[in-house]
Amino acid sequence: MGREVCKQMIKYIKREPLLKKIFAITISSLIFMSLLVFYSHFLIMNSIHRQHIELCQEIVGKLTIAEPEKEIKIINTVLHQGDKNVIKHGQDVLNKYGYDVETQMWEDSSFKKYFYKFSIYDLASITFIILFTILVLLFSFSYYMKRLEKFSVAVDHIIDGNFKLSLEENEEGILSQLASRLQQMAKILNLSLINLAKEKENIKSLVTDISHQVKTPLSSIKLFNTLLLEEELSKEEREEFLFRSEKEINKLEWLFNSLIKMSRMEAGMIEIKRELRDLKETVYEAIDGVKAKAREKNIDIVVQNMINASVYHDPKWTKEAIFNVLENAVKYADENGKVTVNMELMESYVRIDIQDNGIGIPEKEFNNIFKRFYRGQSKKVKASEGSGVGLYLTRKILEEQYGSITVDSVEGIGTKFSLYLQNCK
Repeated sequence: MGREVCKQMIKYIKREPLLKKIFAITISSLIFMSLLVFYSHFLIMNSIHRQHIELCQEIVGKLTIAEPEKEIKIINTVLHQGDKNVIKHGQDVLNKYGYDVETQMWEDSSFKKYFYKFSIYDLASITFIILFTILVLLFSFSYYMKRLEKFSVAVDHIIDGNFKLSLEENEEGILSQLASRLQQMAKILNLSLINLAKEKENIKSLVTDISHQVKTPLSSIKLFNTLLLEEELSKEEREEFLFRSEKEINKLEWLFNSLIKMSRMEAGMIEIKRELRDLKETVYEAIDGVKAKAREKNIDIVVQNMINASVYHDPKWTKEAIFNVLENAVKYADENGKVTVNMELMESYVRIDIQDNGIGIPEKEFNNIFKRFYRGQSKKVKASEGSGVGLYLTRKILEEQYGSITVDSVEGIGTKFSLYLQNCK
């Protein structure tokens, strides 16, 4: 267990620069203080050694003065290990005067000054070690807390809505990772708020657009209904107003159905279920949906180069996307005109080209026609039925399936839409 804890600590120290600094300062401090204690003890021992030499000199001097003929014996006794019998005799003599091994250091007149000196040195060393350790810890904590305060200030800025953070962590480690993540979080929150603001504006625009789209047919229906109730009308006039009311009601129904599809698509309520199916069948089903309107305007739908192409797509919604383009082509093509449908297998995509010989689209409107509720500026477009939702839905449906749609058009000559679907999964 202890070994695992040590391994984990070593792992953290290696990974975190701040811990490395604290660890290095602590080890350096311990080494410095150990050297300091060792040096103080060395000075005391050296002092004791000098005093010991002086004591030996005093003893030898006194004995050799008293008995000079025994100088060699005195020297051997003082400087070398003496005779045990002599030591025993000395102990007995000193015991008479209360000087034995039981005598405490501070009671020994010849040694107590060393004891006091040693105690003072040790007390000073311990005091210095404690103060130095406290200073090192205070410095480390101060350094660490200052860096943490930057993160606290950064969090306060985020709470206040200020997402421009100045967290510069040059060293790798957990604080650097935390700074990076805080900056990422600030960017994400900022983008989220921007997107929410945009979505709010989009909702306001949507409500305005829906109100505008619904207002005209509702006003017409209300007017027709008033005329039918209050005016004395002939049978032909009554049938005319009923027919026009029915037309406006159908327009409203179509508009609401389109809005429901659009809102469900944007809210993610519609799940695109891609499956491997022959795209040619989906195209033919979409063509069948506009044949009746094409016959009304005597428009010929020409199908060319229809290839068998097994493509992952949602047949129902892809048919809706193709139908919307075909419906526009029939709507804006001239009487007795022609709409051409063509398929082409490319390296990564299958392309469906739908071309008409209608009124065409100005180049400056190419980027706008796929926007929600955009209907164009020409008089014929404004006079015809529509809500500007069809091409928008087509773009969304294709993009949900990793596809796209492009347009090429010349005013007064015609328009070609190209729909792309991936021919791989």
